[in-house]
Amino acid sequence: MEETVFELETISNREDGVLMVKDFANTFATAQKIIEEHPIISIENDEQKKIAKATRATLNKIVKAIDRKRIDTLNDFGCAFEEQCNCIKTLFDNHASALGEKIKEYEESQKLAVSETAKPKVITATLKFYDEKIIKKLTDFAQKNGCELSIK
Repeated sequence: MEETVFELETISNREDGVLMVKDFANTFATAQKIIEEHPIISIENDEQKKIAKATRATLNKIVKAIDRKRIDTLNDFGCAFEEQCNCIKTLFDNHASALGEKIKEYEESQKLAVSETAKPKVITATLKFYDEKIIKKLTDFAQKNGCELSIK
C-alpha cells in the first residue's frame, strides 16, 4: 500500500489575532479525497484484513499529526499572549505587594504606638478563698489577653 501524505498548514498572525488552517476548503477537499480513496469494505479474508489495518494505521497517523500540529501551533501562538499577560500581571502584582508592605508598616507602627501609650486593662478578682490553681488560671488568662490581674 502506498503511503498517504497529508499535511496541515496554518496561517498565524499574532498582530491581527488570526490562527487558521491555510486554504481550509482545499485542505478539507484533500481530506475527503483521501477518505474516498480508502472506502470501508467488508472484510472476507486475511489479505483484506491486512489492508484494512494498514489503512486504519495510516488514518490514525494523520489524526495524530493533525493533533500535534494543532497543539504545537496553539502553544506557539499562545506563547506571546501568555508572556504579555504575565508581564502585565507582574506589574500589578508588584505594585499590590508594595502597597501591602506600606499597609503592614502602618499597622505595625500603630500597634507599637498603642502598646507604648496604653496601660493594660486591669482585671480585679475578689476571691473568698485562696486556691493557687485558680489564681494561676486567672493570671494566665489575664496575660493571654494583655491585661493585668489584681486580686483582693
